[in-house]
Formats: sequence, structure tokens, C-alpha cells
Amino acid sequence: MGTRSSLKPVGGLVPIMASGTAAALKLLIATLAVAGAYFGVATPGPTGQEAGTSTTGTPVRTVVLSAQSVPIKARQIPEAGMVTVGAADIGASCERTYHAESVIDPGPSGDPVLYEWRLRRWSPSSHAWKTYLFSGTAGFMGAQRTVEWHPRIMDNPGWYRVELTVSGKGVTVGEKFQLSC
Repeated sequence: MGTRSSLKPVGGLVPIMASGTAAALKLLIATLAVAGAYFGVATPGPTGQEAGTSTTGTPVRTVVLSAQSVPIKARQIPEAGMVTVGAADIGASCERTYHAESVIDPGPSGDPVLYEWRLRRWSPSSHAWKTYLFSGTAGFMGAQRTVEWHPRIMDNPGWYRVELTVSGKGVTVGEKFQLSC
């Protein structure tokens, strides 16, 4: 009976262990880099000063912005079947007018289309979207058309979303947005 070298099976594991160790080391370095960026580790900037300081040596003040609706800067007509919403007018204290817009395509036949808008507000107590404003029913005949609505919210912070109901096509829901005063 011959003797076997115990290094042969272990020697086959060395490349696997080396590649696993290298991968673990890379993950550790990446984790430390992300953690450092998240917690704001000061590193020298391109001109030699530390990040987070101005050229005069005084600390830079960081401002945290709250989530609010974004005003419409450039009007972009949405695609058919999408609803876009933006702040159209920011009034005194907690008064906002929004601009909701969508494109309705009745199809090649140009059949009559009936539609209605709803502004819905999230109710934390019932965990459901409740109707806050309703536009009433409107309609048209012919080719595709851009439809708009300008709902107004006064002194009622919370989460909202705009829905467009089109006859024969169902409900299209816009992204939710938050009004905070």
C-alpha cells in the first residue's frame, strides 16, 4: 500500500481560498468606502483643504431639505395613459394649486370619451386613499387630446395622488406627492 501525500487535496483548495479571500477583502473595502461617504469622513479635497470646510477654514453649513412638491419649470406633455402632477402656484402659508395633465387617446375611431379627475388623500387612520376633490365629468370627441386639471389644497398637509378615470379605459393613477407646511 502506498502512502498518499496529504497536500494534494489541500493544494487544490488554495486557489479557491485565495479567490474567496480576495472577494471578501474587496467587499470589505467597498463597505468601508460607502460607510465613510455616508457618515461624511473628511478627506483632503483637490486643493488640500478638508471636505466640509470652505477655503477660509470655516465649516460649511449643510442644509436638509424636506420633501415637497416640485414646481413645474418646463411643460412636458405626458404620454397617453400617464398622469403628471406639479405645483402650479404656491400661495400663502399652506395653500397650493397643482397642475395635473394627461393625454387621452380615444383610438382611430374617435369615439366619444368621458373622463373625470380625483384628488385622493392618504388616510393614516383607515390606511386607504380617500377622495379629497372631484372634478366632475367632462368629455370630447375626435382625436387624442391633452386634458388638464388644477386642484387646490388649503391647510391640509399629507400625502396625495391624482387619478384620471376614462370611460372604457379604467383609472390612471399619478405618483403620490406630499404637501408639508
